[in-house]
Amino acid sequence: MATGTARADEFFLVRDANPLVRGFYLPLPSDARLNSGQSFSATFAVSNTLNVQSNGPENLLVDGESDVLTLTYGNALFDSWRYRFTLPIIHDSGGVLDPAINTWHQLFGLPQGQRRQYPENKLVYSYTGRGNVDIDMDQAQTSIGDISGEAGWYAIDDAHRSVSLWGGVAAPTGSVSKLTGDGAWDGALWAHAAWRWPKWQLAAEVGVAQPFGDEIFGGFAHKTSAFTRLAATRALGYSWSLRAQLDAQTSRVSDTNLRFLGPSLLLTVGAEHRLKGRWRLSFGFEEDAGVNTAPDITFFLGIRG
Repeated sequence: MATGTARADEFFLVRDANPLVRGFYLPLPSDARLNSGQSFSATFAVSNTLNVQSNGPENLLVDGESDVLTLTYGNALFDSWRYRFTLPIIHDSGGVLDPAINTWHQLFGLPQGQRRQYPENKLVYSYTGRGNVDIDMDQAQTSIGDISGEAGWYAIDDAHRSVSLWGGVAAPTGSVSKLTGDGAWDGALWAHAAWRWPKWQLAAEVGVAQPFGDEIFGGFAHKTSAFTRLAATRALGYSWSLRAQLDAQTSRVSDTNLRFLGPSLLLTVGAEHRLKGRWRLSFGFEEDAGVNTAPDITFFLGIRG
């Protein structure tokens, strides 16, 4: 078993849960040290969205809640390599959070947007646009997403810093009709770097993702996109730490005029608690820092070790 000093604590294992583009491969952060040994994580995230946009020939209504359980397993591979497998399990429904979100907005005088115009706890994922693209999902459904496999080579990894290069592929195991897969193999390449001090940890990632097909948007999403992540963690003693994380990606759909399908920016804030042994518990929430570019709110709870 790896010791605690060989563990990484730089990113939350979350990603953009936009239901219209989640079927395209976006790898989780590479939050593991070279000598971490076997690693396992389970993260449960609940995302709630109400977004209505129209511009030219494009129209969308995304009103619903998604529950995503993301499972990962990783281990060392040769002297300077690690690998990881990721399996998402996705459930979409009208959810239960709409009344609480509406009450929260009313209590603190926050803008309600278009929430008052739509019934609570209903599921509608709808998009019409260029060509014959017509997304229409209004029934609760559950499906696995695209399973991904990834490998990383560590150029530097010690107590103070890490630099690694990663590549991954996602297999078309998800469902196009349920928006949990794009119907094609996808790939990604990215770089990870981290710096560690006694009280602070900083981390950054930058990469590109490439779908090798697109059955959701009829080929309009068959394009290269870029993504980046930044995170800052402040240790509060040995057991607790606080973290702020920014995730951004360029548009996944070509020539779109809708913010929800364009570049996205998310802010994640949360905490991590070290349990006995190697296990760590993380929790927090994620907001669309770029308004209307991602789900309105995502709450997550994860365990890993």
